[in-house]
Amino acid sequence: MFRQKPAPLPDAIDLRNTDALDMLASVPRGTADLVVADPPWDAYAQQAGQADPSRIYPTQSHDEVARVLAACADVLRPGGRLALWCTWPLLVEAFAPDRMLPHMMVGRPWLQVAGLRWVSGGSWVKHECPPGVGYHWRGHSEPVLLGVRAGGPAGRAATVLRSGHASTPGAHSRKPVSWQQAWVKAWVDPGGLVVDPYAGLGSVASAVALAGRGRRYVGAELSADRYLRARAMVRRELVELTP
Repeated sequence: MFRQKPAPLPDAIDLRNTDALDMLASVPRGTADLVVADPPWDAYAQQAGQADPSRIYPTQSHDEVARVLAACADVLRPGGRLALWCTWPLLVEAFAPDRMLPHMMVGRPWLQVAGLRWVSGGSWVKHECPPGVGYHWRGHSEPVLLGVRAGGPAGRAATVLRSGHASTPGAHSRKPVSWQQAWVKAWVDPGGLVVDPYAGLGSVASAVALAGRGRRYVGAELSADRYLRARAMVRRELVELTP
């Protein structure tokens, strides 16, 4: 049976076809400067009229995402950053009062990451694309939360970095490479490490490779098909975009 060979990538880019927790277990604690997490949320898969992401890639419950984020916090150095892609309804839900304890603001498990404090956020506005799913309005933007690992200062960004970005989406669920490349340049010193537990179609791998200057990447994608597609897309972008 013919099997597609993975596209070759630079030595600094370690993209694996494996589970997020297995990959994170191989990363020494306290060594990552930045984690970028784009969880495959299953929150809306069972609701009538909503998109079902499980038809495209394996999804995870809030509790499963929480376990991965806890492992992500462990690999961060003190002061290291975690950028978490989510959705507006998930953010509203996270801060909504619990029905059983209406007098308390009870965060959902993925928001309660030991050793991590949420400090800021940003948003990607999607140009020239079909409207997303939604009830009150059709989604056309996607938020990203920013957290910092306790125990040390994060420090100011090394370059000017805006909290918003507008671009035309590409392949399904692939986040904007240019904006994430700006994160890497601003938050990760040359030679630093970026960890990506949900690599998807490789946007973070491309961002790190294009940022260059010895920055390193390790990421995991569970779907064999998306893993192969990710490697091919990263390789193509390096050829097309590297001067």
